[in-house]
Amino acid sequence: MANDRFNNIGLGGTVKEGIFVRFPDLVPGVCDHYWREDGRHCQLLLIGESNYFNDNDAEHCDFLDAERWYKADDARLIPDYRKTDVSNFIGYKTFNKVFDIMDRVLDEAGIKHEPGLSEAAFYNYYLRPAYKHGQRRGFKAQPIDDEVAGEALTGIIDAIKPNVIIFLSKLAYTAFTDYCAAKGLAFDGIVMEHVSHPASIWWNRDGGARGKARFEQLLKEHWVRH
Repeated sequence: MANDRFNNIGLGGTVKEGIFVRFPDLVPGVCDHYWREDGRHCQLLLIGESNYFNDNDAEHCDFLDAERWYKADDARLIPDYRKTDVSNFIGYKTFNKVFDIMDRVLDEAGIKHEPGLSEAAFYNYYLRPAYKHGQRRGFKAQPIDDEVAGEALTGIIDAIKPNVIIFLSKLAYTAFTDYCAAKGLAFDGIVMEHVSHPASIWWNRDGGARGKARFEQLLKEHWVRH
């Protein structure tokens, strides 16, 4: 899908030039087999939480200042050396366990496929990176983060029309459902669920009831077509 499909999302709003005009490196990764010509699985959008920048990045961009990040004409945005890292088209190491489950579900259903991410779309919910200081990671969304993230995802859903959305983050899921409630938005006909983040302790706890086992069950129930 050409990136210009996303150019009008948020145009004239908080990010006046359009969210993905300002942040072209953060467009959703809509991969080769998101739309299956044979119809063996439906359209799955996976939602992560955010990227992580650190002390060194703070010297080169303004991600710690939310207002500048979204609004300032002269803001220092994503540095060139980080552009590959933030791409939603690459398989982050953290999410390999997610893609492995996708591969297994497709194999068990007898569906020939490319590696998991190639069969879906991926997107990180927040457009401003979280902060990593040493081994500590943190992100407390400000109202402007929630507003832009909600507007962006609403536009993405309209553009690529997923059948199933699975949030790989309870934080992102709760933020978006709160945004939808505040705006009076409903997405009838779209399955929208969440599991724990793959890096959290809940991914494996209790047999993966909130994480890996739940994710696999959601794929079997809502993604593959038998």
